[in-house]
Amino acid sequence: MTRLWPWKLGSWLAVISGAVVLTLLLSFPLYAVFMQVDDLPAIAAMPAGQLFRNYAILMLYLCVPGVSPLRLPDFPVSASGAQHFADVKNLFLLALVIFILTLPALVHFLRRLSQTHERWRLVRGAQVGAVVPIVMLGLMAVNFDTVFITFHKLLFRNDDWLFDPATDPIINVLPEDFFAACFGLALLLFEAAMIWAIWRGRKDARRN
Repeated sequence: MTRLWPWKLGSWLAVISGAVVLTLLLSFPLYAVFMQVDDLPAIAAMPAGQLFRNYAILMLYLCVPGVSPLRLPDFPVSASGAQHFADVKNLFLLALVIFILTLPALVHFLRRLSQTHERWRLVRGAQVGAVVPIVMLGLMAVNFDTVFITFHKLLFRNDDWLFDPATDPIINVLPEDFFAACFGLALLLFEAAMIWAIWRGRKDARRN
């Protein structure tokens, strides 16, 4: 199993980055839901379709290499706002690159364990990994503001993420509960992967 350590590391990176990438994709229908829940078109004073188009353009900028600079049809963007979105874009693209590079490791590792009926080796690591989303979701339920602020201070070396609605009104239609839902979704996707690994691993253990 010593020789499998690089594949195990790659598999962990693939699962973590995969949860991020899938959350980015699912954020589109999620945003459509929050447009209705928080009545965001009324806040933006524009039709729902027009607002969603702005969100789609923002996500296109954040997730696709070569799309630059950021220009939103109906929202001005300040220099500090543009810098923060550029920093976010770098993180999203990093997650995408890591996922693409490590997905083969995950496929190879799982295939090898499946062929030898050794997926029971996944159980211990998955049990440890499954604790993380539970703890994080608990912290978010107690005080999401603290989690959100801590997350930004860890990932960003400036205060550009502190948007001023007067200069970056886009923040008015990116509500806190939407961000909380995205955080929660990423954690639930990771938790689902851990639960699957535990289930398959125990199934192989019973077989052996």
